[in-house]
Amino acid sequence: MKPIFVTIGSSDWDLLKELLFTPDGNENAAALLCGTSDTDAQRRLLVRRIRPVPPDLYIERLPYHLEIAPSFYNQIVSECLGERLTPVIVHSHPGHRDAWYSGSDDHGEKRLLSTLASLLPDTLPASLVVTPSAATGRVFVKGLFSPLAGITIVGTPIIRYRFDNESRKREEEPSERFDRQIRAFGKDGQQTLESLKVGIVGVGGTGSLVAEQLVRAGVRDLRLVDPDDIEESNLSRIFGATKRDVSRHKVDVLAKHLSKISTATIATDLRSAIKQSVLMTLRDCDIVFSCVDNDRTRALLSRFAHQYLIPVIDLGTRLDARQGRITAAAGRVSILGNSLTCLRCSNHVNPERIRAESMSREERIVLQQEGYVMGIDDPAPAVVSLNTVIAGLGATAALNLFVALTGAAQPVDQIYDARSGSVFPVSAKHERGCDVCDDVNGVKALGDIQIVSAYD
Repeated sequence: MKPIFVTIGSSDWDLLKELLFTPDGNENAAALLCGTSDTDAQRRLLVRRIRPVPPDLYIERLPYHLEIAPSFYNQIVSECLGERLTPVIVHSHPGHRDAWYSGSDDHGEKRLLSTLASLLPDTLPASLVVTPSAATGRVFVKGLFSPLAGITIVGTPIIRYRFDNESRKREEEPSERFDRQIRAFGKDGQQTLESLKVGIVGVGGTGSLVAEQLVRAGVRDLRLVDPDDIEESNLSRIFGATKRDVSRHKVDVLAKHLSKISTATIATDLRSAIKQSVLMTLRDCDIVFSCVDNDRTRALLSRFAHQYLIPVIDLGTRLDARQGRITAAAGRVSILGNSLTCLRCSNHVNPERIRAESMSREERIVLQQEGYVMGIDDPAPAVVSLNTVIAGLGATAALNLFVALTGAAQPVDQIYDARSGSVFPVSAKHERGCDVCDDVNGVKALGDIQIVSAYD
């Protein structure tokens, strides 16, 4: 059976632990209602909401035992059927350090998980046991319990726990080449970086720089997505590109360059990331970089981050030289995903521009003539030094999520003003009821239940 992970937002994890560990020291229980992300390599159960057991539905509640009224599970089944969600049943062992299932748990969950599976076709219900310092989980398939692979708590930072033996398979010593990094965040941190799978959408002036920094840091699994070819004007900004590479695919040129630095596994995709089928190839990633030059792709990746609980780091640069001289030189790094503001709410994408980018070239020309959008088909000014700063800020933000590179959480939205030489945080205002990033009305953790993009 392929690995099954639970992915939960950090705010939901904090709420769950608050519900499970009460001052009376008794056990508590809840149900996690999850969307799913189901790929050939793994399944992720994405926590959309938490349903605690109401006090009046506990038949018995002691420090070492729980019994819950069947009506609670009836409610969970009804809710899951209505929204095509999968339940994960959770209970606490408040007096234990390590997480494990008791004989009583085995007896009760054989029946409970089997019953839930029969009532919820095409789902695989799971369970978790949580202690104040640990957790474990499992499913019940064909009369046997099988362990979940682990749980990922998505926040700043991202915390990953493994329940199976996979984490023990990579106990080899990190290479001497990473000695200086290990002195910064330790061997465990280095092994974490080497275990990551990273997607990079757009491998031009910023994407190629991000890819090289990550590979040099030790990331060993990358997926590069870009439909474009190298042009003469790209040679000033794309790392690894030479005159011989003009007219070759960007992803192929970058992959060849990276192979000279590392033995990392590098997959390439020549399709546009606006396509649903391309976005689906990113579902196994631990983090995705958006290094594109259009608002339509940015908006879709912003939605993807919330729908699949996968952090997306969006990078952008701006050089304004319309008056014959540079009047603005800046860049932006935004971390997108669970509990964070989407690009639309933060005003980093323009709905009118997205609409124009979805039109034919002829239709866009009419809009430009009417003054609705400016320069949508014109190449934007770009300089490698500005791209390098933004790529460095983006790569640092990603590393910091997993290995606490800076020693503290970074701002999730940063602006670099090249004219003043300053980097400052931006506090975006979340729009209540947003159909992307609102916890109730948005696409949080829906996973495969809903498409991300209508393009294919």
